[in-house]
Amino acid sequence: MKRIILILFSATILLACSKETAVELVSFTDTGCDRNSLVPDTKAGSDSQLILSYSDEGLVITRTNAMLNCSISQGGISCDVSSEENVIECHVYETQGKTLKCMCPVKNMTTTVGGLRLNKEYVLYYSCDGDFAPISFTYSKNLNMVLDADLYKL
Repeated sequence: MKRIILILFSATILLACSKETAVELVSFTDTGCDRNSLVPDTKAGSDSQLILSYSDEGLVITRTNAMLNCSISQGGISCDVSSEENVIECHVYETQGKTLKCMCPVKNMTTTVGGLRLNKEYVLYYSCDGDFAPISFTYSKNLNMVLDADLYKL
């Protein structure tokens, strides 16, 4: 009888001490380089937005009208996500590095980050063609933050 109680007690402790779901990259998509709109590497993009929204799969981070190096035509675009406590870092970058002397407009990039808890406050550190100021938000089913990306760019 003592052995059964000990096993039940141990199982209860394991359940109570289990970690939260890890924040992780669920998916990343992009529209690629708009080759009809290549520009010299001195011209910046405009009308860029950063949109944070809720989905059943997780936090959806959408970046519109970004300017990335033309190297994305050969190597593509990558995305890394990491987190610690309530801080999420999302880094979108040219896979092959900045090697060409032209820029590609990218109409849309979407990152989905899973493992967030509903109604918890988070801070997003986002980088793509430069670093952005930290963005605080509460992950909830009605989340739909539309931000002017140029105002958050450091």
